[in-house]
Amino acid sequence: MKSNESKESIFNLKTLSNIKPLRYIKPLKNTKPLPKKWLASTLLVVLISGALIGAYVLSILWRVSEAEHQVMGKDLMLHVFKSDKVFDRPPTIDSYMAATYVQNYKTLNVNVWRDKINGFQHAYGSALAAYEWGDYLSDKLFVANEFAEWFFDNNGVSERDLRDRHRDLANNKTGRKIGVDAWKAGLHGRDADEYIRDHIVVAIEFDRSVITHWRDPIVDTLPSESAMGCPNLPRKNGYDCLQMARSKVKKTRQRIARRLHFYWNKVEDLIT
Repeated sequence: MKSNESKESIFNLKTLSNIKPLRYIKPLKNTKPLPKKWLASTLLVVLISGALIGAYVLSILWRVSEAEHQVMGKDLMLHVFKSDKVFDRPPTIDSYMAATYVQNYKTLNVNVWRDKINGFQHAYGSALAAYEWGDYLSDKLFVANEFAEWFFDNNGVSERDLRDRHRDLANNKTGRKIGVDAWKAGLHGRDADEYIRDHIVVAIEFDRSVITHWRDPIVDTLPSESAMGCPNLPRKNGYDCLQMARSKVKKTRQRIARRLHFYWNKVEDLIT
């Protein structure tokens, strides 16, 4: 019995000796990306996105310039397409005393003035963006355009600017509808472009859904800017604030000068 027990104990010791000790495994460290690399990659994505958006906006501007040159007879967007049209004809009722010229588009003889071309620009540009990217993105793109015009307006925001802004938003909406209709109709390429151009001309000349002048009384009946998708656009810009600051500084200087002059006269009276 004792010999058997000793054999079993020896066997157990041998088996225990064959067991390898557990290795100490170091805990994994949290591998976080370096801040510099993360910042560089983020900046690269932002730059590429900005470049793509800028290229698309430039393509819109180019196509609008080409279309207004061919349809309205004059390129007032980029001024790259030469035209012999001159605003040398008498004004009409709809042009509100603005000089005009006559443009032939297919079978129509169209009286054209500057604000009318501006209405075509907004309607056609919005239609292109809506056809290619949908109503929502087209709306946001041209709302951003209104903010850009507000920011870079170096003459301040006047009553004309506010009415013109209202008019632009309405014309953008009309253009987006035409662009979406062209997409729903399954048109492509030249057919889609001709559809958009023809329907915008109809909207200008017959439907009057494209507003051709900021003085048009229909501007007074339009919904608010917020209702048309352009909220929180201030009525004053940086130039206006600068002018107000200059005016206040000028008035303050004048008050100080008058006060100093008053006290100086008092001192002279005491001396004499």
